[in-house]
Amino acid sequence: MQKISELLGLESTIQPHMTLVPGLKQATQYQHDLVYTCPECGAVVEPLLVEFPPNLGGPRYVQRRCQCELQKNIDAVERAKNFERMRRYERYFSYSTLGNRFASKTFINFLATPQTSVALRESKRFTQTAMNATTEEERADGVLLIGPVGTGKSHLAAAVFNSLKESKSCIFVNVPELLARIMASYSSKSTESEEEIINAVKQCDVLILDDLGAERHKGDDDWATEKLFTIVDFRYRNMRPIFSTTNCTPDSLEDKIGQRIMSRLREICDLIPCLGDDYRNRHASERRA
Repeated sequence: MQKISELLGLESTIQPHMTLVPGLKQATQYQHDLVYTCPECGAVVEPLLVEFPPNLGGPRYVQRRCQCELQKNIDAVERAKNFERMRRYERYFSYSTLGNRFASKTFINFLATPQTSVALRESKRFTQTAMNATTEEERADGVLLIGPVGTGKSHLAAAVFNSLKESKSCIFVNVPELLARIMASYSSKSTESEEEIINAVKQCDVLILDDLGAERHKGDDDWATEKLFTIVDFRYRNMRPIFSTTNCTPDSLEDKIGQRIMSRLREICDLIPCLGDDYRNRHASERRA
């Protein structure tokens, strides 16, 4: 026999005449009184013998719910969790600026070359780590793809996003567009606030910053630099990964975004070259061939 507190998580102050489970019969000393056939699955459900304290009547049988009914409750809770999770993902998705062109980009349809093979491999590694990591330390490492225009960096960034969007709160955003959206939030006609936008990109599971360095900066203390620093610094301190792309070299990127931001990116991101001929021109030539 097991104690009532162990089986039902209830205090020993329960009286023998109380109904222990809503909708079921009261506790009794007679086992046969509480045996029933489940109307849903047809299983015969035996009662549970519970050890009440002697001053409360001693051992008594308690009618149990059928396992199929318990499973229904578990399934309902899981559905509610999944619904809330999907609502959260959809909310983060609304901040993304992927666009129709990149919605179908995957690692499979990426046209890899010897010069982009490392970038492809590291993008896949980042994705698997973000998907399977169980600790903040495992999730913390990011990637910064570096290369000239047209080498497939945005394709790989989109492939990361498309691989993670169903299981993680993930935002893909073009950096100039992100800053323009924040600026637009200052308008009295805006339906969103600066705080809402910045909190989303700060707190999502995975942030993908495309075309970093294409935005305008006027110095270490200008508006664009401060907004970008707020985002990168928060994710740096809270060990939340960043996947980013840039057409700049590391030195020229630091000149644009400032030493404070670049120093943090160097620490939390692997700088990966993504070189070669213009990916768009090559793709167009192969399509016409």
